[in-house]
Amino acid sequence: MAIRISGFYTGLDIDQLVRDLMQARRAPLDRLLQKKTLIEWQREQYREANAKLVDFRNNKLFNFGLEANIKARKAIVTGDASAVSAKALAGANAGSLTIKVKTLATAATAKSSGTVSDSAKKKLTELSYLDPETNEVTTLPVDTGKNTITIQINDVSISVEKDATIEDLVSAINASDAGVEAFFDEVSGRMSLTAKKTGAGAISLSQEFEKVFRLTDKTNGQSAELEINGISTTRDSNTFTVNGVEITLYGAGTVNIQIGSDVDKIVETIKSFINEYNAVVDYLNKKLSEERFRNYAPLTSAQKEEMTEKEIELWEEKAKSGLLRRDSTLTTLLNDMRLALYTAVDVGGGTISLHQLGIETGTWEQKGKLVIKDEAKLRAAIEADPDKVAALFTQLSSATDEKVKKSPTNPDSGLFQRLSNAIMTALDQLATKAGTSRYSADTNVSFNPSSLMGEELRQLELRIAQMNQRLTQIELRYYKQFTAMEVAVNRFNAQSGSLSSFWS
Repeated sequence: MAIRISGFYTGLDIDQLVRDLMQARRAPLDRLLQKKTLIEWQREQYREANAKLVDFRNNKLFNFGLEANIKARKAIVTGDASAVSAKALAGANAGSLTIKVKTLATAATAKSSGTVSDSAKKKLTELSYLDPETNEVTTLPVDTGKNTITIQINDVSISVEKDATIEDLVSAINASDAGVEAFFDEVSGRMSLTAKKTGAGAISLSQEFEKVFRLTDKTNGQSAELEINGISTTRDSNTFTVNGVEITLYGAGTVNIQIGSDVDKIVETIKSFINEYNAVVDYLNKKLSEERFRNYAPLTSAQKEEMTEKEIELWEEKAKSGLLRRDSTLTTLLNDMRLALYTAVDVGGGTISLHQLGIETGTWEQKGKLVIKDEAKLRAAIEADPDKVAALFTQLSSATDEKVKKSPTNPDSGLFQRLSNAIMTALDQLATKAGTSRYSADTNVSFNPSSLMGEELRQLELRIAQMNQRLTQIELRYYKQFTAMEVAVNRFNAQSGSLSSFWS
């Protein structure tokens, strides 16, 4: 490292002089750094916009288009409602069902007919069964090689340690795939096994297990017996599905179930869509019209040193404003989204539009936001033809020409597909330009460095590195020149001193 002589002989503040000289030299570098900062800020704003668009397209639109939301059904039960309940699932067929319940489905059981133990903590090896007729004693089989006790329930082997207790065995049974729920009552000293599923059948047990635990009180499971629209039938479970309707039986009785559109749920879905769409439109409008303050360039390091944190924050807020103002990609997207919603959809030989549902655009100041101006009209349209209303939003185009299929005014496409296609086009363009993700709404996902902005930043970083290298060389040259001046002054002073001493 070069040794610098800092004004020892001249009395000059050489470090300050070099800093002053380098300040002018650094001006081009500061401009490059400011340009790099602006691009990085702009790229971050593109990523924010991208995340909102991905979330709206992949999450919001997808959920709104589910049958359970846009084609929601409801089941109305009349008659003995304590006997049967009904829930319309997605895709339930409109119509009616009459259900007459005769008997419920029951589960097979096996219970102890006598006391097994006075404690659940008792070890299994202490349990036995004495046959009163043969005086034969039965115990649970112990595998001395593995030091385990194994029983079988419904042909499933369940093993526990040799020193296991009744409580351990109950836990092992309940955790197994035997399909039964075990319970031991310490008060009565008895065990019960209940099949986890109802329906015809019995619980099969290994002989030793059945004897030791006195599990001889057995009841076979039964299927539910009922009539559906006059047809006698059975079900192994008290909960089952018919024509997209989930039926649950509670007891004997007769009910009528009417399945129709859940107008309230569909209206709620449409309102949620409008709210989310308006939020995206509002965000895009604000970004595209945000004022640009060109006199507020990114601050240099030197400038930040002279400002407080609050002053820096306020300055950068101005500097970041308007970076997406009149952006061509977002402007085109906003226009395509509006066209997608304003164009009628061909459905079943006719057309349907949002206007026919009482949905229109707001005032001029709202810049394309949607409002429900006549909710009664919307509800009437759903009640009259719920499938046609659903098609307005969810119909998929049958066009084979990709350009036609993706057009925001394609009459064959439902509104959700049009919006999805328009947003996907914008996401592709943002990915190419800014390196954002087409499919992730996570703002922490890394940028693609091979994007246009990524390449621009790479070139800027190369120029910044080269300029830093040149500035370092210039700074060293300045110090060498001042050092040479110091040496010359020192030599002059030495000569002057010698001459003074010679004449004195």
